[in-house]
Amino acid sequence: MNNPFEFHVGDQRSGRAEPRTISAEVSVDWHLELSRVLAEPPLFLEFHISGVAGGIAVLGAVEARVMHRCYRCLTEWEEDLVRDVAQLITIDGDEDDDYLLDDDTFDFESMVRDELLLDLPIAPRCRPDCEGLVDEAGSGLNTDLSEDEV
Repeated sequence: MNNPFEFHVGDQRSGRAEPRTISAEVSVDWHLELSRVLAEPPLFLEFHISGVAGGIAVLGAVEARVMHRCYRCLTEWEEDLVRDVAQLITIDGDEDDDYLLDDDTFDFESMVRDELLLDLPIAPRCRPDCEGLVDEAGSGLNTDLSEDEV
């Protein structure tokens, strides 16, 4: 099975090849506890890659549709997320957090996943002044209470 995140980048190792653009549309199932990257529409990535001293520069953006659940009132909403990417694929990585090029192909999945998930809120709120839920009635505090409930 072909990996949609894997691209041939070996030509960029020398730094003599012309920079080029790679792109893909991929459905993924990535999530945190209260935020999720939706499979539909698929995420879109477009990167400009070019050989530089020590590796391959990756510049571009990732676009995805995400769904959040408010940690206070549990309201769900969707929004578009666009994340600019500026990374280096190293040829001789010495750090544990480097993106290391082992051969002529590189799997961009971990880079894209890291960029998107690190941009998602850990405790999303539907709005800054969200009041949360009423325990007894199960209704939201964000709605106006009638006089009977006051």
